[in-house]
Amino acid sequence: MPKQGVISNQVFKGSRPFPHATIAGGFMFVCFTGRDREGRFAIGDVRAQTQQCIDNIRTVIEEAGGSLKDVVKCTVYVTDRANWEPMNEVYFANFAEDGPHRVSCIVTGLGSPDCLVEIDATAYLGDKAG
Repeated sequence: MPKQGVISNQVFKGSRPFPHATIAGGFMFVCFTGRDREGRFAIGDVRAQTQQCIDNIRTVIEEAGGSLKDVVKCTVYVTDRANWEPMNEVYFANFAEDGPHRVSCIVTGLGSPDCLVEIDATAYLGDKAG
């Protein structure tokens, strides 16, 4: 099964050689932290970072012809138990109806000390993929 890396000009691109997403077999695999387009985090604001994660995911999926409704699974990583409920408020406001399967983890850290949340999403795009 061929795979295709996807890079968007609408979201932050770090210095590492990773695509923003990979499409294979009708699925899109995409993962983001809460960095804005310029690479900044909303320092100490898990709600803003969660929304930015979801906005970044939405942007890349929409560029491929899909929408958040195509997301079938998310894994959410949060760095502090105190941020659990604020993250959930934003997450469920975006995935309120017929939301994806979700796995959640509280972790001791992510790639940057300013990063409070990271979301890994899988969307099924079917024939739209590619």
